Amino acid sequence: MPFPTYSRLISLSILVAAVIAAPNNGASSSPPSGKCTETLLPVHVSAVNRILKIDSPRNQQELTDFVTRWSSATSNVTAEVVQGNAPINVTYNIWTQLCVPATQESKTVELAVHGIGPDHSYWTLGGPGSNNYVDAVLRAGHAILVYDRLGVGKSDKPDGITEVQTAAEIEIAAQLAKYLRGNPQGHQFNRVIGIGHSYGSVQLVGVAGIYGNLLDATILTGFSTSDRFALPALATFGWEIASLNNPKRFTALQSSYITSHDISNIQQNFFRFGNYDPAILKEVEATKWTATLGELLTQGAPPAPNYTNPVLVVTGDKDYIFCGGNCYQTTADGSNLIEGSKSAFPNVSNFSTIIPAEVGHGVNYHLNAADTYARINDWVAQLG
Repeated sequence: MPFPTYSRLISLSILVAAVIAAPNNGASSSPPSGKCTETLLPVHVSAVNRILKIDSPRNQQELTDFVTRWSSATSNVTAEVVQGNAPINVTYNIWTQLCVPATQESKTVELAVHGIGPDHSYWTLGGPGSNNYVDAVLRAGHAILVYDRLGVGKSDKPDGITEVQTAAEIEIAAQLAKYLRGNPQGHQFNRVIGIGHSYGSVQLVGVAGIYGNLLDATILTGFSTSDRFALPALATFGWEIASLNNPKRFTALQSSYITSHDISNIQQNFFRFGNYDPAILKEVEATKWTATLGELLTQGAPPAPNYTNPVLVVTGDKDYIFCGGNCYQTTADGSNLIEGSKSAFPNVSNFSTIIPAEVGHGVNYHLNAADTYARINDWVAQLG
């Protein structure tokens, strides 16, 4: 699940850290269009998290009460809970998968940051085919690194209140971008492009705000800067303690790790009825992951005035979370909600938007995903 960039703005201050390559690499199953290698990377994070005066819920009723109070129209829970800064200096193991084209040496690599809900498989959905973004990128001749965000999938799962927060995750994304600018697994890339979905897009805005032009271009999907629709959307997730929702998958997680109730909540928030394969909806529910209370209470990133490289925003016209189901609503200056996202990048001259038709928040989940990918790849090609 994503969160608007300006909603309950949290000021983030993050220090520089280094990425140390993990010693144990392993080849993974690769699509016909490329070769993929999995690596568990120890990523050193020096960041400024927030002090959150909240305990892990002791039961589901406590969590439901917290979410109800936090998402209410007149809520001041965030202001009450966030009580100052909490610097961290720690190394986390982050699961990554670097895929390179099978037939040519790529000079462009994309860093893909998934949102809240899925793990890295948001980018590889359905295997090779129309919903698989990694496959589309490889066929276009680019490399791509996908990873499980902190607290998700095969990456470390530290404390869900004090550690898994937005500041730490922005720093991880930045350090992975620096890793790609090195010589990862013997590959030399000339251009690093960030692509995010939802909360992953918010993190890339944070990277741009802190590190300026670290990325050569930024693609934000499932995103807008509007803060008008988050509260109604939050109310429809049916947040549950993850270990109670699915004991088989999440039994080891602390109660500060939460997940959506069931497939109906996922459909409402991510899908546009009539424009998806029901098998994809079932797969998304079966492979769903978690959010943490620390993420929910620290979401947000300020504008990025020091970033001047190209930006592309790709959001479905029926995005429920960021647009309330209609992204063609206008802002004060007459632009639609997606065009209005330019406000996050005041000094970017190359700013473009794509608004796929009949598409909900999960851009990659829909039947016209392949067409959207082609338009994204065309935009990348025009960068030169």
